[in-house]
Amino acid sequence: MSTSRHQHGPVEGFRSGRYPIGVSTHAYCYHVGRTLVDTGPPNQWRRVRAFVREMADERGIDRVVVTHHHEDHAGNAGRIAEMLDVPVFAPSASLDRLRDGFAMEMYRRVVWGGPVRVDAQPVPDHLSIGNGLTLRTIAAPGHADDMVCYLIEETGGLFSADLYIVKRPEYFRYDEHVGALLRSLHRVLEHGVSTVYCAHRGIVEDGAHALREKARYLEALCGVARRRYRQDRRSVKDIREEMLGGEGMLYWISGGDFSKDNLISSCIRDQDRIDAEHSLHAVKSPS
Repeated sequence: MSTSRHQHGPVEGFRSGRYPIGVSTHAYCYHVGRTLVDTGPPNQWRRVRAFVREMADERGIDRVVVTHHHEDHAGNAGRIAEMLDVPVFAPSASLDRLRDGFAMEMYRRVVWGGPVRVDAQPVPDHLSIGNGLTLRTIAAPGHADDMVCYLIEETGGLFSADLYIVKRPEYFRYDEHVGALLRSLHRVLEHGVSTVYCAHRGIVEDGAHALREKARYLEALCGVARRRYRQDRRSVKDIREEMLGGEGMLYWISGGDFSKDNLISSCIRDQDRIDAEHSLHAVKSPS
């Protein structure tokens, strides 16, 4: 079990997690202005509740904002809304899943717990969050189709949800898409990001550099994987073993939901679109 607090300017983060087996099993919720961004894993409610109560008493919480529907981000939103009698804001594509529930693999219930359902409101493009601060909503699919990031317009701080996590990912879920993730990375970088407040890594001070490095890595990985698949006629398994090595513990824990093969397969599927978008950008922006 791991818990910790981190302060950065107007933002205070709280990390919780049942299993200290990697950064992705930890999850942060953040307090800024008079707002809570994301709500931590449901099975950590006792600890999350203590943090939320302290922030509410000392600094005030007038609203909860979540980045997407996954249980490690929105799983305690219903409890907090009831405890504090505050509204919950979420991306429009998240609302039905937050209200009606959604299918979850067993390992997710073990690692993070089952979420409490909640009636949320659609988050606007710009949301005043207290203390003179405003969040800008930026669509960021790739990890999840409903995921958004939130930019603090006055500081450039970015609540990045699962956009960053690590610079050189080796595992992907079966429903993640490299092409969409890359488009999200480039879209976010258009907005003058300074610090990244990652939902799993924590505070990344040189946030724009970190996001660019991840984009470069994924673009290179996709290019090489596609060439080996189409020109060299290598299999996904062979490419994965050559580039990323064998499947590790995360593959076995998740029953194959997280795998290196998923990442390589997504690179191969999405590379044509990535190349087309680069060509279009080159035509629009000649050197």
